[in-house]
Amino acid sequence: MSSPLPPDVPHQTNLASTGSLNGRWRWGAAILTVALVSQAVLLTYWWGDPTHSKMSVLFVWPAALFALTIWWAFFSGWSRGVRFGTLTAIAALTVAFLSLYRLEWDGAMVPRRFVLRSKPSGEEIARQYLKDRPSKSVSAPDAANAPEQEPLLLTLGDWPGYRGPNRDGVVTGGDLRLNWNVQPPREVWRHPVGRAWSSFAVIGNHAFTQEQRDDKECVVAYHVETGNELWVHEDTTILSIVDANGGPGPHATPQFDSGLLYSLGGTGILNCLDAASGKRIWTVNILADAGKENSPVPNIEWGMSCSPLVVDDLVIVIPGGTDESSGVGFDRGVAAYHKISGQLVWSAGKHKSSYGSPRLAELAGVRQLMIPNAVGLSGHDSDTGRELWFFPLENGSHVNSTMPWVIDEQSLIFGTGYGVGSVRLQISQTGDKWSAEQMWKTNRFRPKFNEFVVHEGHAYGLDDGTLACLDIETGKIKWRQGRYGYGQLLLVDSTLLIITEDGELLLLPAEPVKPEVIASMKVLDSGFCWNHPVLVRGKLLLRNAVEAVCFDVSKPQNDE
Repeated sequence: MSSPLPPDVPHQTNLASTGSLNGRWRWGAAILTVALVSQAVLLTYWWGDPTHSKMSVLFVWPAALFALTIWWAFFSGWSRGVRFGTLTAIAALTVAFLSLYRLEWDGAMVPRRFVLRSKPSGEEIARQYLKDRPSKSVSAPDAANAPEQEPLLLTLGDWPGYRGPNRDGVVTGGDLRLNWNVQPPREVWRHPVGRAWSSFAVIGNHAFTQEQRDDKECVVAYHVETGNELWVHEDTTILSIVDANGGPGPHATPQFDSGLLYSLGGTGILNCLDAASGKRIWTVNILADAGKENSPVPNIEWGMSCSPLVVDDLVIVIPGGTDESSGVGFDRGVAAYHKISGQLVWSAGKHKSSYGSPRLAELAGVRQLMIPNAVGLSGHDSDTGRELWFFPLENGSHVNSTMPWVIDEQSLIFGTGYGVGSVRLQISQTGDKWSAEQMWKTNRFRPKFNEFVVHEGHAYGLDDGTLACLDIETGKIKWRQGRYGYGQLLLVDSTLLIITEDGELLLLPAEPVKPEVIASMKVLDSGFCWNHPVLVRGKLLLRNAVEAVCFDVSKPQNDE
């Protein structure tokens, strides 16, 4: 008779099964190890580029999660019930969570916060706000019979367009009190607005901006003292964009000149409107107009963002040059339209457009237009559009959103984000030849889509969300402080007025020694605060993609 099995045989079988299971777990550990190493390599590679380094997380870990899911479902060694029951439970919880919450992202494409889906969106709030209000559209049935308005005139202290009279975000002799702990800003009015990244132009009691209202791209005039809508011009168009945070809606700020208002929408519609009434004088789609054989210049990824600039009798815009995807060449890197007739006067340049706006300056004794484009900065004769010089400054996303700052008659500072940084250029002319030579470069001052200011030899701006002070002679950083996100700022005399991405308003002295915050106040609580602030005669106008607000920040009457 055969002997019974040794008592340790079942135990040996269990050991073999456990060893096999442990071997399979090593694959899960290997996936996590590869993900960690990959993340470390990408963070090192993009060390100087906070945007791409943060975005790398969105590539590495979803891929790792997918690989772990495949491993768990088919190779982990657990029973079918455990494997698929676990995946089903995780999927159900994820679906339940996402059905309750939506995710918002910040300007660096980093998850910002979860918001209950039951909370109305900005578009829904604006739609409800406008629902029961009488139409102020200039295309409304009674608009044609409306009485003529007296033309608006530019007066001292007005804010005629993007970043002010000189497009520099500087307010001289600004009526701004600093003792907020004693007398905080007084809210004058607040109400919802349609989605857009435009700022305000302010002429007298008229504040002009742009909004997306459902399928209508709108130019809107509000009364500065009351916030009441004065008129709205509508174009039936919407920027087709699927984006985690930017979304549809116009980006540019209207420009006022001699009683007329010029606006550029996200799809390329350039309007000339009567500023007092909103009635259209002329219109042209700069992308369609710049095309060849009924083929328009392709729009850029996040839509036309250039705020029109009026120079003499010309309206300057940046349609764009060569289409890199097709190789088709266009000659509308920059274009000038007659401000009264809307006829094209000249166009020049082959560079693809980006998201910055033109600025006028005199360099090397010649008045010229400085044009930020997808691959750098170019200087153009303001009368003919002829390109005088070009300096390449390019990032992987082809995003150049800020304007250059002229330091003196021969030099300027120009900067960009995505890890590239800023340069100081020397502009010179020898005979008919122009040159733009780099004086210094730094990757520690990276204005992504946040304009900077210069005061007493130092530049102040948000370096990928951190406030930084730069010595303009050496290109060296003097100090860095705060995490303000992708907000915006003004220079009011010698004070920095900052609106953070999260809607906090701050005052700091503009000085080369690291400053203390003078005052702060939460002013906007929804949406991304990417729109530029405006300070006019003691009234501070702020907006984002959801709401607009006006504060009285004026000094007391007896304040010297």
